[in-house]
Amino acid sequence: MAKPRVFISSTFYDLRQVRADMDMIIESLGYEPVRNEEGDIPYGNDDRLEEYCYKEIKGIDILISIIGGRFGSESKNSNKSSISQVELRTAHKEKKQIYIFIEKNVLAEYETYLLNKESDNIKFRYVDDIRIYKFIEEIKGLNTNNNIKGFETASDITRYLKEQLAGLFQSFLEERTRIKEISIINNLEKTAETLNK
Repeated sequence: MAKPRVFISSTFYDLRQVRADMDMIIESLGYEPVRNEEGDIPYGNDDRLEEYCYKEIKGIDILISIIGGRFGSESKNSNKSSISQVELRTAHKEKKQIYIFIEKNVLAEYETYLLNKESDNIKFRYVDDIRIYKFIEEIKGLNTNNNIKGFETASDITRYLKEQLAGLFQSFLEERTRIKEISIINNLEKTAETLNK
């Protein structure tokens, strides 16, 4: 049976435990987690490793983006973005279902960034690179698929994800009911048309 594939995108070292927790939760829900460090992404020898991550996103159903205080590895595709930032952009471009989680301290300090972003002399406590706040600003500026939720622990993410995935399933069931109703209406219209003839 096909399982929904869920790509976990984040920096590794600072969020490794959160990633591991998400992996267990996703598996417990019957979904297939996709994590780089678990060998879930097949790598070839034609491109840089990050390119295979971006290609893998085309075959997933859901992307979970977890943003903390570390910028992470810089993408070779873009000298101003991290690999996890490009992963999120790729999922957005591919119109994948996206859930974005940002550490609460980072999210709170983002407001300070907005007030002081023109200043060169400000230092931030919860991020190692101001580009994290610039990226959050970019995400908030998107017209669609930019639902952001703050978190302190993996259980905050888990609770929210369970609610959201239940909502997706409910929408799926409603859509199936609507399709049946439309089919019945179409059949009635065809019958009426035949009777008129």
